Amino acid sequence: MARAKRTARAEARRRHRAATAATEGEAEAGTTTTGSRPTTSSSGTTTMSSPAGRVSMGTAFRLSFHPVDIRADIAALPWLALHTKALWVPVLLTVGTAVAVVVGATMLSLGTISALLFQYFVQPPAIGSIFIAGFLAPRASWLLGLIVGLVSATAFAILVLAFPTSIPGATPDAAQARELVLSGFLIAPVFGALFASGAAWYRRFLQLSSPNRGRRAEAKKKANDGKSRSSSRDQKAGARR
Repeated sequence: MARAKRTARAEARRRHRAATAATEGEAEAGTTTTGSRPTTSSSGTTTMSSPAGRVSMGTAFRLSFHPVDIRADIAALPWLALHTKALWVPVLLTVGTAVAVVVGATMLSLGTISALLFQYFVQPPAIGSIFIAGFLAPRASWLLGLIVGLVSATAFAILVLAFPTSIPGATPDAAQARELVLSGFLIAPVFGALFASGAAWYRRFLQLSSPNRGRRAEAKKKANDGKSRSSSRDQKAGARR
């Protein structure tokens, strides 16, 4: 009698595993796309479906370019600001660096570090902040780069006009300060949009030219999930015995 029960339980577990595998296979087949055109999800983001297998460098170079959809990118800006790191991380880096520059001017130990950060995250064009915005942006990289450029130009203007002695290098006079502020607001947004777009293109190029990197991580995650599910089933089966 006990042997029959164990056989029935083993058969039930086998059927459950087969049904689960079939369901996962159907879900994966439903989400798989062919080609490499960007698709828009319900959340407003644009995703890139990579072609099957490795592509040539020239093909990856060509497919990494995406057309600009200004209206859709502007509509997706609130979602990008709230649900991704592409905007608030570079903005915080720029603002934090501006504060560090003011503090570092009075503390000799922070002067060298703040001067180095100033060149990458505040002084227009703030290439460090703009690159991070473009590389992390799932879409609308040009818009995020433009915004980060404006933030860096604003932080630079505050430092030049309100804290001129804290700026690394020679202290500008009133006329020089006005010229620096004006050139910052003219250069930073344009360069930010272009450079952030280039950073987003570079990220897509890496994904297309090395597709196995993401697949290995996904396969490892699925393997770990499968092990955890099988171990939980074994524990439940042991408890029933």
